[in-house]
Amino acid sequence: MKLISTTLLRRAGLFAMACAVSALSWGQVDRSKAPEAGPAPELKIGTPTKLKLDNGLQVIVVENHRMPAVTWSMTLDYPPFLEGNKAGLTSIVSDMMGSGTEQRTKAQIAEEVEFLGASFRSSATGFFASSLSKHTGDLLRIVSDAILNPTFPEEELEKVKKQVSSGLANTPTSPGDIASNLVAATNFGALHPYGEVMTEESLNEIRRDDLVKYHKTYFRPNVSYLIVVGDITPDEAYAKANAHFGKWFRGDIPYTRIMPAKFPTGNQVRFAGIDGAVQSTINITQPVPFPPGHPDAAAIQLMNSILGGGAFSGRLMQNLREDKAYTYGARSSLSADPVTAQFSAFANVRTEVTDSALVEFMAEINRIRDTKVDSAELATAKAFMSGSFARSLENEGTVARFALNIERYGLPDDYYQTYLQRLEAVTVEDIQRVAQNMLKPKNLNICVVGSPDILDKLRAFDAGGGIDQYDPFGRVRIPRTDAPAGTTVEGVVNRHFDAIGGAKAWSKLTGLTTTGSVEFGGGMSLQHSESKRFSKKDPAIRTELAMAGQAVMIRAISGSQGQELQMGATSDMDVATVATMLDYHSPIRLTRMEKNGYSASVLGQEEVAGQMCTVLEFTKGEAVETYWFRAEDGLLIQQRRPALDGTMATESMDQYLAFGDNGLKLPATKSSTVAGQSMIVRIAAATFNPEFAANAFALQP
Repeated sequence: MKLISTTLLRRAGLFAMACAVSALSWGQVDRSKAPEAGPAPELKIGTPTKLKLDNGLQVIVVENHRMPAVTWSMTLDYPPFLEGNKAGLTSIVSDMMGSGTEQRTKAQIAEEVEFLGASFRSSATGFFASSLSKHTGDLLRIVSDAILNPTFPEEELEKVKKQVSSGLANTPTSPGDIASNLVAATNFGALHPYGEVMTEESLNEIRRDDLVKYHKTYFRPNVSYLIVVGDITPDEAYAKANAHFGKWFRGDIPYTRIMPAKFPTGNQVRFAGIDGAVQSTINITQPVPFPPGHPDAAAIQLMNSILGGGAFSGRLMQNLREDKAYTYGARSSLSADPVTAQFSAFANVRTEVTDSALVEFMAEINRIRDTKVDSAELATAKAFMSGSFARSLENEGTVARFALNIERYGLPDDYYQTYLQRLEAVTVEDIQRVAQNMLKPKNLNICVVGSPDILDKLRAFDAGGGIDQYDPFGRVRIPRTDAPAGTTVEGVVNRHFDAIGGAKAWSKLTGLTTTGSVEFGGGMSLQHSESKRFSKKDPAIRTELAMAGQAVMIRAISGSQGQELQMGATSDMDVATVATMLDYHSPIRLTRMEKNGYSASVLGQEEVAGQMCTVLEFTKGEAVETYWFRAEDGLLIQQRRPALDGTMATESMDQYLAFGDNGLKLPATKSSTVAGQSMIVRIAAATFNPEFAANAFALQP
């Protein structure tokens, strides 16, 4: 022991003392409570330079000389307005900005920007552009011309409208699009800008003059903010902004009074059906008064985070996914808005658990109002939001965005500087208070998109008066009514065939070939071709899907035999599948339904996609087929019948065209939904009574 130095002894004593203190401290920790958080750090957020051109354009500059690049972004800030029968106008303007000027075509704009190695995108409410510092002047010359002098070429407008129309045709088979339309329509209504939904009818009303008028009225410097971030000084930014935007004339912006959104009276179930859907898309939602700068903003954001606003630990996620396994994800959203905000709790759930999921949603919404949250939950939410805020500061553009918000919404200059302090000051009592103020669980729009088979299970969640049903564009569906007196099955079917060339002419066809494309819900597009031989003795069908000319699927039926080729593997088709396809094969099948053993009836009239239709039903044993014929012209526009896999398939027909000189018409577009999967077949060309080769219907001719 004498060999141990006094230094080592002192070190050992200090170590023992530290251990004793540690043990004493460990024993005094109350592990039933979350540890108290330290004081929120003081942030040092860079201060941007704010400038203003003579025409009112406000310029906000954030210097960052680490990289030789500059970004320019413009935001127009004007009050929202009603688009009325031209709903979708600003969306079309966004698609058309940058489509050409007197000096440059759309292609030339793209080529010049690409030559600079720059990027540029524009919309109805501004633009974003980025390039190396040395190309800033050249880029702004192109950008200023594109956004200040658009000509909105008529030929480009027709292309855009055709593309948008194609997207609208997909809406009836897209649960997400339908849900978005349904929420907008029921939370705000058609008399509120946020409640307007673009339809085929409103798209057709939009003309080039409307785009010109919009640009002339709303695209003005005195309601615009130009954000400049990067390798540039404020003086340089001002000089370039003035050179390229200084001659832009200011103007008076019209003000439109907006009808305030209203809470529903009692909980109201709003339903839009998709036949054959295997999932239900749920949005439990209501309008909320939550403007930017709200004094309880931090508490509101934390409350939403705890309920389901982003963190995986959110109550909705833990309940509906982790505990009940109803869904892959359940969340909620509640963001500030200068006009009217909206709360939404949402998920995609299996059809059979739709009602059970709604029970859990309502339970969680009520729980966060009725019971104080746990302090550990609050601490987790604070950590999540603090971390998100800190990460956002890594982006130089965040500083500019903060400055923009302060200017737009009249926020205090230190609003973001003190954000973490406000966040840390929120208590569990604050969370319950704002939940009670913001969420009204007895005045909710319970929006559901899914199979009509679940309607009866939803009635328990409706406050009364019956469940309102909507079409894919958020329009109330008129309940089915009686058909006009004297309406017969035979008369409706004959009127349809008269509209497409006559049943007699169709009965004389020996065959038909069509070529075009097929688009699937996931965005895949393939080439599509089909040949049919109409023969009582030897009917035949051959369908081929191809990509870049290479077949990916072939289905061939001849007589009572069928084969499929997929991914290089050949298989025999099920006998029942072949029989079903041959049953649907005849071009005049609807004229012979009763002769083939079906009972027929006129169910009445109802709307489909905003068009009044006469509804016919055919039954044979347990098989039921339903057909909707447009009252205006008699054309068949929708049918629902058994699919090859035994489920029910809904198919919509549109754009009947004559593909030859014989007067016979085919629907150029067919949209279908089978087991929740959407598919659109587009016909580009058709040949009537073709000469078929001997091996035309072989799997590999």
